Amino acid sequence: MKTAIQNRRRTGSFLTALAVALAPVAGVAVAAAPAAVADAPASSEQAERFEVDFLTGMIDHHHMAVMMSQMCLEKAVHDELIATCEDIIATQTAEIETMQGWLMDWYGLEHMPDMTGMESMHRLHDLDGEEFEIAFMRSMIRHHWGAVREAEKCLDRAEHEDLLAMCEEIKSVQLGEIEMMQTWLQEWYGLPGGRPTSTA
Repeated sequence: MKTAIQNRRRTGSFLTALAVALAPVAGVAVAAAPAAVADAPASSEQAERFEVDFLTGMIDHHHMAVMMSQMCLEKAVHDELIATCEDIIATQTAEIETMQGWLMDWYGLEHMPDMTGMESMHRLHDLDGEEFEIAFMRSMIRHHWGAVREAEKCLDRAEHEDLLAMCEEIKSVQLGEIEMMQTWLQEWYGLPGGRPTSTA
């Protein structure tokens, strides 16, 4: 991975120098140079390491949410929850594909979702109806909080504007879904849903 990142950095540096050198000839302002390296790695090794770790980790995290939500389509009772699970599958599947593309474009890396940790889903397999919905929502709320925490780190440490925008979207969407599931736990089953989203 280090070699791929170093190679991408050298390529990015070359393209930046070339763009600056050719700007007067082409009649283009030097300020336009960053557009030529939009697919280059982050500017520092620290930011590179963070972005690679974040992208690979969030791909795995999203994959687990998608798998859990597919189970929800088969086992949940309330239409509202089923619709939310459909949204999670569509949104997070698309984000996985986007993040995989960024890993390749920015760092020359491929990453398929890691199935490690999927054991936590086994508890849901034997549940149905009310028991499933309660266990699923509690698990997804915890799972979403994990994504929110990672998205907050991303907003502080990532450099690529596209990634920063996605992290803001992850935080906003998943806080909204946490709040919905907390409300449903209370309204449908008279149960608390954990930490209020207002504390995020």
